[in-house]
Amino acid sequence: MLRLHANEHPQGPPAGVAEALHALVPDVHRYPVGEGALQAAIAELHDVPLNRVLVGAGSAEIIGLAWRAFTGPERPAFFHEPEFDFYPMLGVQCGTPTVTRPWPPGEDLADHLRQAQVGLVALSNPHNPTGSWQPRQAVADLAGRLPDSTVVLNDEAYHDYADEADAGPSLKTLSELPNLLTTRTFSKIHGLAGLRVGYGIGHARLIGALRSLQTPFTVSSAACSAALASLADPASLKERRIRNRENREALAGELARRDFEVTPSQANFLYVRPPDGPADWAAVLLDRGVRVHPVGAALRVTVGTAAETAALVAAVDAILIGFRTQHLGEP
Repeated sequence: MLRLHANEHPQGPPAGVAEALHALVPDVHRYPVGEGALQAAIAELHDVPLNRVLVGAGSAEIIGLAWRAFTGPERPAFFHEPEFDFYPMLGVQCGTPTVTRPWPPGEDLADHLRQAQVGLVALSNPHNPTGSWQPRQAVADLAGRLPDSTVVLNDEAYHDYADEADAGPSLKTLSELPNLLTTRTFSKIHGLAGLRVGYGIGHARLIGALRSLQTPFTVSSAACSAALASLADPASLKERRIRNRENREALAGELARRDFEVTPSQANFLYVRPPDGPADWAAVLLDRGVRVHPVGAALRVTVGTAAETAALVAAVDAILIGFRTQHLGEP
């Protein structure tokens, strides 16, 4: 089964991670340690004070804490449609209303958010599931047009894949804004999805509000050690970004040649609309051993290895040939 639905990085973690994990084995009977060291490394990486950093069990934990801290029955959350599946799930779990608008953002978004008295604005950037990139300055400008009581969540899970990842204001600059919280994860380009580790960077008042809701020991020693080892190997991350771009362009080209409508992406996935064919492309692909993520009439397809792309394309060709033979009478 090809896992092209979860946006996992197709490579395992950098080489130093295995050694770091092996060194932990004698102490796995102890409660987690290492979170402080990882927090310090992240603070140094982004040149921010320690009180602007919160480490969590993936960026998902940080986002969940933000929903609990900054939304309520009279303080809805906002996100764009199509949306990251996790956002509406949190609305249900927290019992808070949601406000939505189609992607991409409109010029009057800030006015709309103020009128709706939104408590949390969730912006995934690059956007999940379309892969579109919004300049970070635009995110900062939006936060500046909103009251301090409306927190902008700048969810950068796929930041490392973007060609313009380092353009615009730094995270240090963004963290000085009183209502802007940025989240990052080690689940994607670092290849540590199974260990659950991520972080948030923001103004000290925001981080303090999240920390007050976080339970102890949510991040394991293994996760912290693996994250530190991956941060120590920036050359590996650079190579992964280049390889992802190459494979993303190759996948986009193959699908476009088969009449898929492909949205330009700055992430490790593509948002595509299939051509005429089966009513449920995701189900038919699954029958052929390829799992993708359905988004209404569209599909979100993870960028895999060259071999995985070839297998996906072969499945698509077989499906198209079968459909055209059965329904259009083509040989």
